[in-house]
Amino acid sequence: MTESELFRQATISFMREKKRQTLQLKLEILARYGALSLEDLESRIAKGQVVEHPGWEDLIVAENLTTRLHELNAYLSRL
Repeated sequence: MTESELFRQATISFMREKKRQTLQLKLEILARYGALSLEDLESRIAKGQVVEHPGWEDLIVAENLTTRLHELNAYLSRL
């Protein structure tokens, strides 16, 4: 295995671990509110089934985590 291939494989492993951690955080937020998706969480907040604070803040964090997952996937697809 060349040094370049070793670096590539290490980068892929690192990015996959970051992706796993990010997904875990997102799922923990959704589970905290019994939501199945971001849309479900937003709906629950709007209907008053979830307290607005910290519900909205957690929704924003979950949305940012989703964006990060898309970025990680794009990066991985280029490797």
